[in-house]
Amino acid sequence: MRIVRPRAGGARLPSTAGKTRVAIIVTHPIQHFVGFYRALAAHPALDVHVLFGMPLGVQSYFDVGMQTEIAWKMNLLEGYSSEFLEEVEPGRQSSVTKPNTRGLGARLDAFAPDAVLIYGYAQMNALRAIAWCRKRKVPLMLISDSERAARNAPVREAIKRLTIPMIYRRVDAFLSVGDNNEAYYRYYGAPAARIFRSPFTIDEGAFGEAMARRDEARAELRERLGLSLASRVMLYVGKLYPGKRPADLVAAMASLKRDGHDRDLHVVVAGNGEQYEDLRRTAESDRLNMHFLGFVNVDLLPDLYAAADALVVPSEVDRHPLVCSEAAFMSLPMIISDRVGSVGPTDIARAGENTLVYSCGDIAGLADAIATIDTDTGLRQRMGLRSREIYDTLDMGMSVRGVLDAIAAITA
Repeated sequence: MRIVRPRAGGARLPSTAGKTRVAIIVTHPIQHFVGFYRALAAHPALDVHVLFGMPLGVQSYFDVGMQTEIAWKMNLLEGYSSEFLEEVEPGRQSSVTKPNTRGLGARLDAFAPDAVLIYGYAQMNALRAIAWCRKRKVPLMLISDSERAARNAPVREAIKRLTIPMIYRRVDAFLSVGDNNEAYYRYYGAPAARIFRSPFTIDEGAFGEAMARRDEARAELRERLGLSLASRVMLYVGKLYPGKRPADLVAAMASLKRDGHDRDLHVVVAGNGEQYEDLRRTAESDRLNMHFLGFVNVDLLPDLYAAADALVVPSEVDRHPLVCSEAAFMSLPMIISDRVGSVGPTDIARAGENTLVYSCGDIAGLADAIATIDTDTGLRQRMGLRSREIYDTLDMGMSVRGVLDAIAAITA
């Protein structure tokens, strides 16, 4: 792991003749995105260098939302060029103001990129990169998962309507992860001709291996939890806090139990957070068929999807959760609240095709959707097949093509 303490006049990084040099500015290595960096780096037309603000994830850290000390069980740095700009102070996490690397401009000068990619704009290093691109006249690309499902208070919205278009005028190309994200870009002034679809990515290799051993994974999970091979499993993956509304899933299972519909239907919850103990105790005291696994690391998650029959995402605040892409890759139907940003006609979750969408907070609607997926085997199978068909149009290849199309447009 290379920690660079930036300073003016730093050594210039070696160039690669004939390739477009792309610098990526991001707070820290994120397990979902490193495969994307590897895919970009492997493309013969690109020379990619990632500037991480800090080594969170490479070094273990305490995730406040997950209420868990996390050390990702995967190689986050292999297969692409990268550097770290700052060290991690004890207890520190990324935020709007951190990392804030004063020498970021010097490191960009050293790499001399033909284009720069930032993740959103609400972070100091991203703002520094915007300023550097404007000063050096280097094209700037922006990717985010922002969407407008959660309406802002009038004052906040007025501020955003004033400031975001000003920032967007500094952006040459927008990488979109889905329909609602594109609508957000357009709402705040991004020209449609400068928006290029580049979905957030998953570890296709790990999930492909799990798909190949699907029958084994299904049998192992059911044996571990004491279930029959015929048991249907609904999967929840994520942090357990109010914005994700996991309590709605507990309430829906209680409703199904009262109706006598839970005999061989089970929910597996993979995740931790502030509501973990309360939800677990409630499910236990009501004798619900719910199994709380706590935090599940990335090396074990693919087998959970392989063992499941459907994914449930009851969130109220969830911009574009990658659990939907993971479920679609694994040919799972989905049950998703209408506040989740992944739902759209050309997105990964499509109502009536591979997804049942219900009104967020409607416990009866959620229970009905679970019962429908549970009992209608034909629908479950058709939606599962459609999930994989949709994923194959929104895979890693499309993510890379989106970047290449954006670069072609802004460097022409």
